[in-house]
Amino acid sequence: MDNPGGEIILVEVDRELMTIVPEYLVMRRWECAEIKRLLASGDMAGIQTLAHRMKGSGGSFGFDEISAIGEVLEWAAEIPDTGSIGSAVDRLERYLACVSVTYV
Repeated sequence: MDNPGGEIILVEVDRELMTIVPEYLVMRRWECAEIKRLLASGDMAGIQTLAHRMKGSGGSFGFDEISAIGEVLEWAAEIPDTGSIGSAVDRLERYLACVSVTYV
């Protein structure tokens, strides 16, 4: 998923998750900064841990793109490929800036 124009990305989420989704998204924003910090310090294991959780949780909340980005981050940290990690974090930041949740 690439969204260079910054258009709103609509995601439908189960109404039962209404109380926890906002905090979930806040934590993903925090993780962007944390991954950048870990990248600067060369902590690939830390990135892998965060990425693995992200990969596993995104789809559960209805955010398949977050899971996809988590998978890229996990793979890139394993190699390690710092350029791909940076690109994936940028992709996550763009996604989070444009995502809009509708509860169904």
